[in-house]
Amino acid sequence: MSSSPSTTPAADHARFLSTRRFGGLDGLRALSVIAVIWHHTSGRPGPWISSQGHYGVDLFFALSGVLITTLLLRERDRRGRISLIGFYIRRAGRIFPLYYLVLATYVALVLATRADTAEGRYFLSKLPAFLTYTSNWFVDLGAGASVIFYFAWSLATEEQFYLFWPPLLACLLLLRPRRTAHVLAALGALIVINQVALASSSSTLAVTILGSLALPILLGAALAVALHSPTGYAVLRSTLGRRWSAPALALTLLASIAVPTPEQVTQVVMAALVAAMCMRDDSWIHPVLSCRPVAWVGVVSYGIYLMHMLVANAVRLLLGEQFSVALFAVTTVVVIGVAAVSYRMLEAPLIERARALSARHAERVTAAPQRTDAFADRARERRSAEQPRRITRPARLSAPRAASDARRAPRAPSARRRCRR
Repeated sequence: MSSSPSTTPAADHARFLSTRRFGGLDGLRALSVIAVIWHHTSGRPGPWISSQGHYGVDLFFALSGVLITTLLLRERDRRGRISLIGFYIRRAGRIFPLYYLVLATYVALVLATRADTAEGRYFLSKLPAFLTYTSNWFVDLGAGASVIFYFAWSLATEEQFYLFWPPLLACLLLLRPRRTAHVLAALGALIVINQVALASSSSTLAVTILGSLALPILLGAALAVALHSPTGYAVLRSTLGRRWSAPALALTLLASIAVPTPEQVTQVVMAALVAAMCMRDDSWIHPVLSCRPVAWVGVVSYGIYLMHMLVANAVRLLLGEQFSVALFAVTTVVVIGVAAVSYRMLEAPLIERARALSARHAERVTAAPQRTDAFADRARERRSAEQPRRITRPARLSAPRAASDARRAPRAPSARRRCRR
């Protein structure tokens, strides 16, 4: 989606709302997952920026916040409501099968090779948290890579966002259907609560849960709400809707990572970059991020993220190295191939099936009012048919009253009187 300087904000906004796929976002996913692999395998040699691969997860979060919220808002405009059941059917088909398959693989490997180690016992003791997507609440992640399957914390954060945000958004839109300021206010409150919880020294479960709300997801959701509104789009268009916006933000992001910068600043720049990529697709970085090889890595990035540590550990056995650039390179090539096979053989068919189930559910919901009206019409017909008919009978007059009425009735003139006249 591109725009020229002569186009109006309203025309740009209409074009934005009609865009079905935002070019370049798959490329951002690819960069995110490659950064994560680097962080876990390379040993992070070189300058400061080489040790900041963990920001790849934050970029994933910003992408999720923007895209999920945009999809929900557009569904509400298209159908008049947000189908939570349909949303969860689609998410379950996308997330659960591969996640639980990989988790089962980890369980089998731990039982076979590390059941007697401290790491193995800790992993098995925390299995309920991994099964329920609550590892970011109940697993001690301070030990880092020594915790088996520790990277699942980010998937737990995403899943919790999927659970609480769509119902909350649907309720907020019911309160004031044509306004979005209160939605932005709610997101602003969540951001403040999250940052206060992160700054707190308390280790209670409530503080842990509030602190687990990822700031990039909330920022992405807020930008999606603003972009969906004509007023919000017009405000953001002056800074994020220019042809130079995405390249400038990409350079700003690199600068904020290259030198020590408060992570909140970096996360704000990330969310703004995602929004700028959605508003225009004619910047010079779009062709790079949209080229097929890069975009394909983004398409299969979920499988890459889930399986990259399994592949890395296997490659470590072959190379005999714990961390190196060679380990990073081999792991990246192998896991992309494995994820591509997984996507074609497992993920894509299940995604299509989930979409079909969601579409059928939407059709049933749409047809339900029509069926209800038909049932009501038939019920009225039955009540009308069962209602006893009233038969009108001629009224009977008593004999005295009949005689009295007969006397009062005017008499016709007799033949004699007619002759006299």
